[in-house]
Amino acid sequence: MGKYHNDQPIQGGSNDPDLLNRLDFANHLANVLLLNHSDDCLTVSLEGEWGYGKTSVINLIKGALDEKETSPIVIEYNPWLAGKPESLIQDFLLQFSSQLNIKDNSEVALKAAKELIAYSSLFSVAKLVPGTEPWASIVEKVFSKFGSSTKKIAELKKLDLLGKKKKVVAAIEKIKTPIVVIIDDIDRLTPSETFQVLRLVKAVADFSGTSFLLAFDSSYLVSVLDKNNIVNASEYINKIVQLRVPLPVISERGMNELANIELGNLSDKNLTGRFETDQERLSWIYHNYFKHLIKNPRELKRFFNHLRFVLEQVEGQVCFADLFSLSIIATKANSIYEHIKKTPEAYIGESFSNDGLMMDKPEDVVKSFSEERSQILTEFSERESKLLEGLLGHTFPFLNSDGYSHYGVSDADSVGRVSAPQRLYVAFHYKTPIGYLSDQEILDFISGDMNRDSFLSKVVADDADDRFFEMMTNYAKECKNNSFDVLICIYNAYLKSEKLISSLESNYGFMSRDLYRQMVWLTNKVISENDDKYTLIKKLIVRKDSAPLAADVLHKVRKQIHGEQNYDQSWVSEEQLDELESNYQEIAIQSLLDKTHIANHLESHIFYELKRSSKDKTSEFMNIVLAGENGAIRVAEIIGNSGNDSVNGPYVQIDEKTFNEVIDIKKLRKQIQKIDIVNQPIHIQAILKSILDGNKYYLRDGTSGDLW
Repeated sequence: MGKYHNDQPIQGGSNDPDLLNRLDFANHLANVLLLNHSDDCLTVSLEGEWGYGKTSVINLIKGALDEKETSPIVIEYNPWLAGKPESLIQDFLLQFSSQLNIKDNSEVALKAAKELIAYSSLFSVAKLVPGTEPWASIVEKVFSKFGSSTKKIAELKKLDLLGKKKKVVAAIEKIKTPIVVIIDDIDRLTPSETFQVLRLVKAVADFSGTSFLLAFDSSYLVSVLDKNNIVNASEYINKIVQLRVPLPVISERGMNELANIELGNLSDKNLTGRFETDQERLSWIYHNYFKHLIKNPRELKRFFNHLRFVLEQVEGQVCFADLFSLSIIATKANSIYEHIKKTPEAYIGESFSNDGLMMDKPEDVVKSFSEERSQILTEFSERESKLLEGLLGHTFPFLNSDGYSHYGVSDADSVGRVSAPQRLYVAFHYKTPIGYLSDQEILDFISGDMNRDSFLSKVVADDADDRFFEMMTNYAKECKNNSFDVLICIYNAYLKSEKLISSLESNYGFMSRDLYRQMVWLTNKVISENDDKYTLIKKLIVRKDSAPLAADVLHKVRKQIHGEQNYDQSWVSEEQLDELESNYQEIAIQSLLDKTHIANHLESHIFYELKRSSKDKTSEFMNIVLAGENGAIRVAEIIGNSGNDSVNGPYVQIDEKTFNEVIDIKKLRKQIQKIDIVNQPIHIQAILKSILDGNKYYLRDGTSGDLW
């Protein structure tokens, strides 16, 4: 059996059992259909909506009939498969005769089959039904074909439908075996074909000893009869069907059992183990929405087909509860599913191709689509509309419905929710696109189950840096014992990269892309999740190649200790901070002497933290620098970057009072006055000007800026 369902009904038996407790019902109905060969014809209907298992129950009935001591001749006819809809009655009689002869290969059965064939041949002249024959058209056809009156009379005698039918009835009675005729899929026919089948059962084939089991959706049948101008359609059905039987109600327990089997067959992995509280959310969605929207076995199969397909593509990259939710929507409300796919901004406030033009807050963008979403919901019943609205609100919190939600939007990405644009993108594109990365790749990177350097090279080449840092922050707690190795690998890939240099040179403040800031945030997150914070911090601080980041870590630790910001707890003790500062001072001076980070514009990070750590050591070092060759230029290189803003990016602003603590500003200015400033690089020009006049200058173009 394949993994995907093709909507085949169950066959019954040990290999394909009934899980909806309908076997007793099928046995009882089989007893009703099993007539004596001399009994009048009986027509029974098995009625239910599409997808609720009419054909499956028919198969159970056939199985029950096969087990009877007096097994009937079961003849199945599917009018949906008839080759010529215009001759449906003739097609039925021919199939009846064929199956009758095959299933009872006796002389009497052969005789009955021949009589049926002769009977069916009359229906090739016109669509005749006893009692409603269009005699005028028949006579016209006969007279146009035959010349002599003798031939006319002979041909008219052949049109004795009632006589032919009596011969069929007499031949069938001699078989002395009850016959059960099963006609399924009536509700898949066109209105005219459906009408033919009903007339066939009532007038053409009502043979003694024969029972008919008709399967259809009664509401559809009523609409068909209305289209054929039948007054009081329900009463018309009652004239044809002597016993109308609705399908047994499918219990909630039965549907739960089917769903649990399907869930168990989806994967041998823990599908809700990757993201936090996914199991709890899945349970909520299942009990509050799935059970009320997925109402029958056919919908359940379609649902799991969709879920399986998506899951096989993106398992572990989107939380299972949200994939489950989207598959409910795809199954029950495809118009909504397509709307989410084509217009994601109506649900998450961002489009898949966000080009920066959508400047409104995401929640305001979502609100602007309220009327459009409401219009789509009007396609559904009031009950289903409310359920779908609740499910959408649970899946996309910006919709502000009554949907139950464990997380706000800000946490969505870390828990794999589709209210995060990148997760929704993966869910709808059935793969991890270039630039997005998968959760498993990040976990393998952290654990070292891949070549970390090669992976980072690919991240850089695919321009996936933003997503990489987002996901690394999400999974920072997974680093634990690998924290130092992971961070150093990232530092090696980015600290001296052209991408980081370009990022720093073009930075326009908080709205811009800042790789260095992302590295700082990730470093802080990894430290906060580490069990031995002091050891990790010390290893980072004594490493010369990561001195700028060590400076930012030390700055954060000092704020924790001195209470400059509110923190739940400090990463280290005061004694440990003293030791770390001593270690840092040594490595910072060595890094500046070696010009390790001059090319990536990060020396100022090292300098300012050295100044905060020890004014005396900083002053001693800077005076040595100033006394060296091109001392003023070297000082400018070290102290250059004071900050950045959204006006024109990185800037310098030298405050004389502050800098006098660590350098002789007057002496420095005297050296600068001897320098041909205009022949220096733009950013050095800006720094030298600021040293001279204390004003603010932008490093990118040397222009002056307003003082803040």
